[in-house]
Amino acid sequence: SGFFGALCAMAGRVYSLEEVKQHDKESDAWVVFKGDVFDVTKFIKEHPGGSSIVVPHLGTDISEAFVDDDIHVHSRSAHDIIKRYKIGEIGDGSSKKSTQIVKEEKKGKELDFTKPIIFQVGTMGTDYIEYIHKPQALDEPARFFEYDFFRILLQDTVVRGAAVWGPIILYIAYHCLADLKMSGSSLGYYFVAGLFVWTLIEYVLHRFIFHLDELMQHNYWTITLHFVLHGVHHLLPMDPMRLVLPPIFAAAFAIPIIGTLQLILGHETTMGLATGGLTGYVLYDICHYYLHHCGRPSLAYFRDLKTYHLAHHYDNYHLAYGITNKLWDYVFFTVLPIRATTKIS
Repeated sequence: SGFFGALCAMAGRVYSLEEVKQHDKESDAWVVFKGDVFDVTKFIKEHPGGSSIVVPHLGTDISEAFVDDDIHVHSRSAHDIIKRYKIGEIGDGSSKKSTQIVKEEKKGKELDFTKPIIFQVGTMGTDYIEYIHKPQALDEPARFFEYDFFRILLQDTVVRGAAVWGPIILYIAYHCLADLKMSGSSLGYYFVAGLFVWTLIEYVLHRFIFHLDELMQHNYWTITLHFVLHGVHHLLPMDPMRLVLPPIFAAAFAIPIIGTLQLILGHETTMGLATGGLTGYVLYDICHYYLHHCGRPSLAYFRDLKTYHLAHHYDNYHLAYGITNKLWDYVFFTVLPIRATTKIS
């Protein structure tokens, strides 16, 4: 109670604009929004649109900039995310009315992030899907288990993912050349074909497995499985430890896919395609991480992809299933139209 009491006391403090202006650096960042004062120091680097959008406005009143679509389009979730950084008010705190209205809204079940969350999420029932699709931001990666030992099971990084799959890809390529006597040109053909096949697998997994959504929320165990595979990423899209599927789960998808292709296409063709397909998966992981954490991409292609993918998270999760490309969204009519004002330019 002492900790939360201190937070409440801090959130009730009154500041002047002159005090806020002194906190205009990335290492000490305050802003004013609708009469409330927020310390966004820990959030700047995790801002979905990149820190470059936020930095010019530090130490100022962002009430007009926040709703200016020419600067950056904020989703409804942005209004919820910023609330957790409130440290006080300006002057007489005239924004209390709007805050009180939000507080009085009916809320469903929520996760307590001060405790391990893996055993909480399955109890959410029909509140689950609506809850995970209201993105949140935490200052540290979410804790799934009480003990750190178990973290390796449910979190991973791009580097570790590449370290696991890289040697496997090299071994399969060696197997194709040395054991199957495949020519370099043939392997190159299969590699490119495998990359293309991966783009379809990426789309199918994302749309038809990871987004079963409503079908998964009526049972404790299916909710928990969905949360581990993809739900946690939608709830905490900027959590760097929840972007890469741990190898044990990735293998659970890869082995049946490769086994099925072997039955249909034979061993040689499948192994050749696997070199490109698995490489495509590693590149997908890298691209996915880049879109979430790169700030403003230097290449127009990735700026467009970043806008598109963030719209999937913050605007409409029923569309925009492609991450590395939009090809299959066009083919299957799941393209999410992006207004010109929402684009990261």
